[in-house]
Order: sequence, then C-alpha cells, then structure tokens
Amino acid sequence: MIRILLTLILALSFPTLPGLYAQAKSVDDLDLEYGLPRLISEAEKKKALQKKRSKVLTQSVARKVTRIVEAFDEAGTAEDAKALILKSETYSKAEKAKEAKEKDREIKVAVAKAQRELDDLKEKIDSLKSYDRSMVWYYQGYINLVYADNLPGARQNYLNLIQEEDATPQIKLGSYYTVSQLYLADEDFTNGIKYLLLWFQKSPEVTAQAYVLLGQAYFLLDEHKKAFSNLKRAKSITEEEGALFRENWYSLLIATMSELGLKEDQVPLYEEVLELFPKKKYFVNLAGLYNELERPLDYTALLKTAFTKQLLDKKSEFQSLSQSLLAAGNPYWAAEVMITGMSSVPGLQIVDQQCELSKVLDDRGNIKTNRQGEAVEEEVCLDVYGPAFVKPGSEAALDKEAKPVLEEDKQNLTILAEALRSARERRAAIDIFKKLVKITDDGEAYIAMGNLYYQEDDIAKAVEAIDKGLKKGKLKNPGYAQLTLGQAYFELGKFDDARKVFNKASQSKRDSVKKSARAWLKYTDAEQERVRNLQLRKESIS
Repeated sequence: MIRILLTLILALSFPTLPGLYAQAKSVDDLDLEYGLPRLISEAEKKKALQKKRSKVLTQSVARKVTRIVEAFDEAGTAEDAKALILKSETYSKAEKAKEAKEKDREIKVAVAKAQRELDDLKEKIDSLKSYDRSMVWYYQGYINLVYADNLPGARQNYLNLIQEEDATPQIKLGSYYTVSQLYLADEDFTNGIKYLLLWFQKSPEVTAQAYVLLGQAYFLLDEHKKAFSNLKRAKSITEEEGALFRENWYSLLIATMSELGLKEDQVPLYEEVLELFPKKKYFVNLAGLYNELERPLDYTALLKTAFTKQLLDKKSEFQSLSQSLLAAGNPYWAAEVMITGMSSVPGLQIVDQQCELSKVLDDRGNIKTNRQGEAVEEEVCLDVYGPAFVKPGSEAALDKEAKPVLEEDKQNLTILAEALRSARERRAAIDIFKKLVKITDDGEAYIAMGNLYYQEDDIAKAVEAIDKGLKKGKLKNPGYAQLTLGQAYFELGKFDDARKVFNKASQSKRDSVKKSARAWLKYTDAEQERVRNLQLRKESIS
C-alpha cells in the first residue's frame, strides 16, 4: 500500500575537469576503507532479533488505522487513474486538464479522510500506547511528506516515531533513513549523515543506494575521499548482486574521481556508462578526457561512434571529427561527416519500443476492474525516440525552421574539398571547389581544381582553371601552380606557351621551383626539337 516516499539522490552530470582537491594519481593511492560507516555486528543482529515481539494495536486505534489505510488506497487509485489520463492519447489537452482536476479533487477528499482520523488520535496522543503512537507518527509523516509538502513536519513525525520504544523495528529503522534524507534535502548535511550512520549501525542488510546517499552527502561537504570510498562500496555491492549501478550514481562517482584527480581511472567508468547509457553528454565528457590524456586515436574513434549514433548537433563537433578523421588517414568518413552536417538538422526517430503491463481506464476515466474488484492490466506499448540526422523542414526535425548544422562557407567547404581530394573522389572535389571559387578572394580554389583536372587527364580544363587562379592571385605558392600549368601546356603540345610559363617559374624565390622550371625548360626545348624533326621527316617521306 505504502509507495516509495521520496527519491533524493540527485541526477548529476559532471565534466571531467581536474578537481580543486586533486590529491591522488590513481585509485591505488587511496584507502578504500576510509570514511565507510560502522555496520551492525553479528552479536547485535542476534540481540535485535531477540527483542522482536509482535505488537497489536488497541481496538479503537486499529479501527481508525483501517480507515486511514482505506483512504490512502482511494488516494492511490485516483493517482494511478490521473497518471493514465495524462499519458493517454485518447484525451484532448482540455479533457486531460478537466479529468486530472477531478482526480486531484478525489485525492484531496481521500487524504482529508485520513487526516481527520489522525487528528482524532492526536487529540489523545499522550494516553495512547507507544506502539499506537508510533503508527500515528508513521501515517502523519506520510501525509506531510507525500501530500502536504511539509518536509519539516514530516521529519519531526519520523523523529517522534524513532523515540517510541515499542515501534516496529522495521518501521523505526526506515524512519532513520527517511529522517536522513529529509535533513539532506534541507542541506543539513551534519544531521543527515548522523542519522544515516545510525541506520547503517542498526540495519541487518545495507544497500548500494544507502552508500550512494552517504557518498553524496560527503561529496557536498567536499570530503571527496570519504565520498569515493562509499561510492566504490556501492558499486561493489551492485556487481556482487548482479544489479544495475544507476546512471546518476555513475555521474556522482565520476565527479568524485575528477575532484581527486583520478583521470586515467575515469576512462573505464565512462566506457561502462556509454555501454549502458549512450547519451551525448558522456561522449563529450569522455572525448574531453581523451584530449586531456593526449589519446587522439581514441578521441577520434569516440567521436565517430557518436556520429554513427547520430548524436552530434554542433558545428564544432562535425568539424573536429572530420579533421581528426582526415588526420588519421580516413578521408572518406571525413567527407561523409561534412556532407551530413551540411545537409541535416537535429531531429528524432523511433529507435525502440517498450511494452509493459499497465492498468487501464474505463469509459468514465476510472481504473478498470474485473468482477473480483481487481485492477485490469493490459499490455501497453510506447515508441522510444532517439536523436537523428534529418532533412531540414521535415516533420522529424526538432526545429522545422532550423538550417543545416554546417553552412556552406569557406571553412566548411574547404574541409570537405580536402577530404574528397584525399579520398580520390576527384570529380566530387571539383564540384566543391567550384563553389569555393565563388566565395573566396584568392586563386587557391582554382589552382586546386586545375590540379584535379590534370590528375583526371582533362588537360584543357586544367589549363583554364590554373590560368584563372594565377590571374586571381593571392597565392601561397604561385611557382608550383606555374609548374603545373607549364606541364599542362606541354601535354597539349603547346611548347611556346609552356616555355613562357616555365620561364616565369624559373624566377621563383623557391630553389626547388627554380630547379624544376629550368629542368622543364631543357626538356621542353628537347621535346619541341624532337617533334619538329619528326614532322620534317614525315613531310620528306610524303
């Protein structure tokens, strides 16, 4: 009947920056027992079991408690119905608001019933037996915590319960834990830790969640070594039990390690996180860590994985990945990344479907029941959406007005053109350089385009492009462009034009260009003479 009261563990996500209190180079430098709570001994467990005896409410109190429980059941049923209404796709927005308001009224009425019964009991609280009083504090604490949003009141109720000698051991033990949570929620870390340590000392079974709560409290007090020990113990427990170490627990553990300067030890943790929770923020954080640790290949591989999972959505991410891939000798993927960035916007796509048994509503908006009055459950399936690269303006786009992540500007077109050229996709690269010549004020794009035409044996177009590049000017190495142009003229048999260009190149400030130009001049003269002699021989024979 009683549902989970409160979840106070914060869902944190921390960058992997070196901490202000960095003191260790690796986990091996730390005492993993430091800051761990004292646990109940076997002798204390036996003593606690011997003290256990069944408690019975007095008859008058039992009747009221029965009505309190029934009222809570009514409130719980109304809450379930409200949740189903708000998730339903058959209700309009206005209908949802109307029906939810009605369920809120039903919850309020049910809670008021329980509160009236508790008020009657509180009027004679001093005359009640200890066990009876403990149940009054228990249910009053529940109302203050869940329905009245009165956390100080709830805390006092549970503190009162702890003082009752005849309170049920299990409920009293749970109260220590709840009081700890409520103090921590109020940022009273000293008392929060105090009652949590008392819980550890009295509990026959400790949980990973309790260690995480204690670790979080120590973290917020900047006692990072104590925090780390407790979080590591929590992780060990989940591994032993084959349970899941939760996503926000990983975040807290990594943040603690960051504060302690344990960079290398964060890497395997991040790799675990990415297997379980492949979210962009973890890719970004781990990529930053790889960068700090000077692991460029790992950095590139990680960003490429993020790209294939369609998680990238920033200009700098696409550019960095493309340039890293190009540097790593993977120009095809470098080009693919840039093309995707220039043609896509962030969007959503269906990546999975989750099905589970769920209570359902009848035509009147109430929980449907069978003849025995039991809630009917049916399988309900919901689509799970994930990030995707989609076409601009499409229904799947997060922002239908958004433009592609990458603009077709000089920087992006240059990266793409270089990637295509390195991938030997020369015709595709030429198309990109054609766009570049329109938006650049120098002749470099024309020269690059001419070189590609030359490599494709399209010599006439090579001559045209390189000539335009030289005339546009502002070239870094005009001598090399002149050498290529001269060679192109040579290929076309235009020896006089070739000689003019090589003569210009021979005046270059670069010795390597001068040397090549002079060699080509000699070769051109020799070839022109050979062609002339061959022509004369043909004429004499004819």
